[in-house]
Amino acid sequence: MPAQITTAAVQEVVAPPTTAATAEAYFLFIQGRTLEGRGDVAGAIAAYRQAIELVPAAADVRAELAGLYAREGRAAESIAEAEAALKSDPENREAHRILGFVRSALADNAPPGAQQAALVAQAITHFEKALAGGTRDLGVELSLGRLYVRTGQHPKAIETLQGFLNDQPGYPEGVLMLVEALNATGQFAEAIAVLEPLVRDEPDLARARTWLAELYDRAGRESDAIPHWAELARTNPSNVMIRSRYATALVNAGEIEEGRRELLTLTTDSPRDISAWYLLSQVENRAGHPEAADAAARKISEIDPDDPRGPLALAESHAARGDYRGAVATLEPLLAALRDLPAGGAYLRAAIDLANALEQSGEMNRAVRVLEDGHSRVPGDLGLTHALAAAYARDTQLDNAERLYRELLAQNAGDRDALNGLGYLLADQKKDLDEAVELVQRALAGDPDNPSYLDSLGWAYVQQGKADEGRAVLERAAAAVPTDSLVLHHLASSLFQLKRYREAQAAWDRALAGDQNGIDVEEVTRMRDRAKELAGRS
Repeated sequence: MPAQITTAAVQEVVAPPTTAATAEAYFLFIQGRTLEGRGDVAGAIAAYRQAIELVPAAADVRAELAGLYAREGRAAESIAEAEAALKSDPENREAHRILGFVRSALADNAPPGAQQAALVAQAITHFEKALAGGTRDLGVELSLGRLYVRTGQHPKAIETLQGFLNDQPGYPEGVLMLVEALNATGQFAEAIAVLEPLVRDEPDLARARTWLAELYDRAGRESDAIPHWAELARTNPSNVMIRSRYATALVNAGEIEEGRRELLTLTTDSPRDISAWYLLSQVENRAGHPEAADAAARKISEIDPDDPRGPLALAESHAARGDYRGAVATLEPLLAALRDLPAGGAYLRAAIDLANALEQSGEMNRAVRVLEDGHSRVPGDLGLTHALAAAYARDTQLDNAERLYRELLAQNAGDRDALNGLGYLLADQKKDLDEAVELVQRALAGDPDNPSYLDSLGWAYVQQGKADEGRAVLERAAAAVPTDSLVLHHLASSLFQLKRYREAQAAWDRALAGDQNGIDVEEVTRMRDRAKELAGRS
């Protein structure tokens, strides 16, 4: 709706209130609005033009004419009139409003590049000025929120769209944009809370249901995601991606056989869809069917020998049964071939998987070199940077690990894995323990039940000498991952500090019977035996 204008506003801008020109200009302004309402655009323009001739500095009249031109799709004339209005009144809200809408529309139709970016930036500036001082305008708020999301200004988008939705609760476009901004800032629980009512009220809105299912997956709530993926798969039976996501949710929720059956049906329905075969190979590994996993991987290479997902799946199958040398032999030629191509997802996955296979084969130096090479080729990839930082830590290149974690946090202070990685690194060295606790607590604030984060916090407390606080946290972590030897070792250490030697001995026994990842078996055995000796004395 065009902004309202009062007689006083025209008088104040145009001329002293007693002049005949002011009165006639106001009459022409009202006449212009009336004519436009009747569909007589040409007559309305003529009336506004006459008013402007009488009072050339009438910013509100020019802004009204700019709005008419905008509604008629005459962008250049709209911009000219709005900019003329701003020359008379730089704070004119209606002129800023119109320029925001026109330049936003021009940006939507412009090809990507510098011109489009400039139009978006100009539109944002005009919309912000239209809302200056707490002015409310729902149309501007929605459009500004969209531009904030588009330009990655997510905190501003969240604030603006939340204000809009306070007045227009449940408005689908506003909800979906707010969810996008919340998702981008890792606020999955908040995004879910915003989206659930919309899906409940608009169950046929597929985009909203898909978003909600994806958010449940990201928040680790696969059981909640399943019914939504199931409904989407039922209503979109030819959509391989949706059916694959449904199968993935089933597997991640522990319903491995159900997910496997869904994928077998999918590969029957779409026998040449490589993504379905790739996922099936992974699920067969999870189900403990290595031969079937190999067969699915080889099926990919039969369909397309050049598709990297074939050797990637085959290498994963080797690794799943402990054949890390076989995984290395499969991945080395693949990575060499991918290095000659533009770096993409397949290259990054091959580099990380090869590094893991080399490390598991006892070739830590080569594993680090693979990741360093990948990082030099794609320095901005977060997954590769995280993998290299963690590898540096395991290779006792602690300064390099700390440097990378701090670089990650400089880019994104809310990166939970970087917060946890750096916090654990400091705790394990008994270095800057207060900072270590604070870092891990920040990670836990966004994911309070993450066993890895709980382990880091508990271990930091133990290193501080706060064994009882550490024990309480570590017991939660151990309950979530009962075969994780490193978590159990940390729990045993807290119990040993508390002189609860029998319990410490039992925890170290469980650590030795666990996966043995991350522990020195000889050292843990020695500590277990010491706890047993002390328990006997008591």
